[in-house]
Amino acid sequence: MESRVADFIQLLLEHPRGLPVEQISTRLGVARQSVYRLREKAQALGVWVCTHQEDPEVPRGWFRLEAPQEVEMTFRLTQAEVEALRAAVERLEHLTPLARRVLERLGRGEWGRAQKEEPVFYTPLADEYPEGLFERVVQAIRERRVCEVTYKNAKGQVRTYRFDPYALIARDPHLYLVGANHNSRRAGHDPVKDLRLDQIQDLKLTREHFPKPAFDVRAYAQGRFRAFGGEGQAVCVRVRFSPEKAGFIRRTRRHPTQQVEDLEDGSVIWQVEVPLSEDLVHFIVGYGPHARVLEPEELRLRVVAWARGAVEANLSPEGVTEVG
Repeated sequence: MESRVADFIQLLLEHPRGLPVEQISTRLGVARQSVYRLREKAQALGVWVCTHQEDPEVPRGWFRLEAPQEVEMTFRLTQAEVEALRAAVERLEHLTPLARRVLERLGRGEWGRAQKEEPVFYTPLADEYPEGLFERVVQAIRERRVCEVTYKNAKGQVRTYRFDPYALIARDPHLYLVGANHNSRRAGHDPVKDLRLDQIQDLKLTREHFPKPAFDVRAYAQGRFRAFGGEGQAVCVRVRFSPEKAGFIRRTRRHPTQQVEDLEDGSVIWQVEVPLSEDLVHFIVGYGPHARVLEPEELRLRVVAWARGAVEANLSPEGVTEVG
């Protein structure tokens, strides 16, 4: 019921002129009598709710806060709720000073007591972002502002270009800013790119706004960031894993299309429908002699080439050999 009292007070805060009891009942999804009980509980907490009897200016059958500007919302959290909040905020704490300021405000209640204990859940954020970058990115997304981005790519090249920010996507331990690169658009290429936030060296908001894009962030994340994501047509991949590694393959579902077939000798055949990608090659090579590609042939050749290159690079005194 305490959460309902908070909802009741919040609803009246949003409507300083008051609301009829019937409308409060409908909005909160409670019976009419429950609304009167909520009023009593609110007043027991020191939040006075006026009716026509206390204030003739309040219409009959309406409730209105006596002094909404003086109301301070107070909530009680369960230990489970505190741990859930802490797990979420610890990820943001290194990301933005704003999260730290919120923690200071929460420090007087359950949060402060929980802070004295060792955390049950720990989520380190590996990246360090320039101060204020996260807030500017969020503002740009909300206001659909064109930005000037200075970005250092994986090859170490630093470029500055105009960018329309669409959304942020989390893929541990990184955050990616997805949007449209103006240079790519002018060149006639697909403009939608994702920028790893820790590689953005500077981001400035311009006064220019861009129209709301026809962009499905969930579909983009599923295609781009799902395990073994990549460009090209999905193909049927079948890999046989030895009995020694079969247990590791069975217990982890790495892709929604995954199927695992048990064989009589204890080995398994692992099957997925995915595009061919470096991530897939690395995954298979990582199992060394315990993995054998059954199909497709192109993947088998790429695994062989990568493994051969690794051997040559480590045997050759000249150093690293390029793997084609």
